[in-house]
Amino acid sequence: MKKYLFIFLTLIIIIGAGYLVWQKVNFKNAANQPSPSPEVTGKEQKEEQQISRHPWSQFHGDYFHTGYAEVLGPKKAVLKWKFQLGKMEGGDPNSVAISSDGIIYVAGASKIFALNKNGEEIWSKNYQGTQGPALSEDGLIYFLSQDTIVSLDKNGNEKWKFKTNGNTGFGPTIGPDGTIYQGSWDGYFYAINKDGSLKWKYKTVGAISYPSSVDKNGTIYLGGGDAHSGLDSNLYAFNPDGSLKWKYDTKAMRVGSPAIGFDGLIYIPAAPNLIVLDSSGKLKWKKGSEVSFSDIKVAYAAECGAPPLPACNGIGQFQNGDMPQSSSCGAPPLPPCGGGIQPQNNSVIQPQNGNTFLPMSKDDIAGIITPAIASDGTIYIGNAQGILSAIDPKTQKVKWTYQTGVDPKQINFYGLPSFPLVDKNGTVYIGSVDGKMYAVDKDGKLLWEHQTGGKITEASPAFDSDGVLYFTSMDGYLYAIGD
Repeated sequence: MKKYLFIFLTLIIIIGAGYLVWQKVNFKNAANQPSPSPEVTGKEQKEEQQISRHPWSQFHGDYFHTGYAEVLGPKKAVLKWKFQLGKMEGGDPNSVAISSDGIIYVAGASKIFALNKNGEEIWSKNYQGTQGPALSEDGLIYFLSQDTIVSLDKNGNEKWKFKTNGNTGFGPTIGPDGTIYQGSWDGYFYAINKDGSLKWKYKTVGAISYPSSVDKNGTIYLGGGDAHSGLDSNLYAFNPDGSLKWKYDTKAMRVGSPAIGFDGLIYIPAAPNLIVLDSSGKLKWKKGSEVSFSDIKVAYAAECGAPPLPACNGIGQFQNGDMPQSSSCGAPPLPPCGGGIQPQNNSVIQPQNGNTFLPMSKDDIAGIITPAIASDGTIYIGNAQGILSAIDPKTQKVKWTYQTGVDPKQINFYGLPSFPLVDKNGTVYIGSVDGKMYAVDKDGKLLWEHQTGGKITEASPAFDSDGVLYFTSMDGYLYAIGD
């Protein structure tokens, strides 16, 4: 018996020693393995952010608003079709959403449309001053009609309406839990339940025009302010219950919709700067001129070339009486930019604190349009002088720039009102006031341009699952471009 016990214990010792040697070798091999490359990490993060069954559920793609799609966009400007959205009275045709069954939803000035992939109308419904639309995961359609959020089913039947007390723009953001988020010129940021009831609302400093964004943890980020009605330089961060998590003062006149990058950082357009924060509101880096719009008149002057006001809904007066505009709705754009401060009403604008600065110049990094973020982290952003910049997120250096064309109807008027999109090859697609949609590859080389009959609208184009590009123009058409 003792003999067998000795043999058994010997075997246990040998096996244990072998296991320890194996563990040591394994640990050494693991330690010698290279760390995952930034590209692999970025790819994993990108795959995490594929959060909708729809190829293009809402403004700038999804609630992260990166403008990225895991498709190959068109390499040539082949017009598949164009669809007339109606007369340009009271508003612009705008952003595009595409459902999982290939239905294209787009708003004209006075209608909301559902089209098939051949550009044929499935249905349309009459509403005034339409903006949006956005799609929930259960297929409901949400869009704006003047001061009201509207919900339709996939057949165009109205489900409910929610009225705010001011104009609304661009369209709602649909969060991961189905909550509908929308700002208004009444200064409130609204969270609406799926049944159309109010979940919560928050009063900001000024008016609200641009859509909010939501990160993977459910934090909602909102840029405040509007050029025509109620300035606000803050980026707000809200918890899902509507409580304020933090806010960050950008020192700008207004703040556009942030993009939530694959790295979890928040990329904020706040002309003339691109501001990058982490999820706690800490500044990571900033690119652009050191300009503070502390004076209303200077701030207004710097906002040359701003887009027209939304369609009229009879609300009446500005909330900020200092803004010299003809009306609270349907007014023309501000004067075109000429590279510097534009005096209004023949008045002379004095520099602040003795400093001379040119708020609108070719050296500006950002306008108010949300950047697009490629799978390798490259940031594509446009400014009010019609310049598209590609920025390396590691070095914060500009890799290249591309100059788009001048508006043929206005002297020295440049601009990139269209929100940029980027495909999986790093090709960026962006529209200009010269009426052209541009495709520029990841090295800054022009692939193609397509001329329309008007300025490309201040709206988000869309990619479908086949890589077809859809965008709207001030000529009143929706365009479909594919190879």
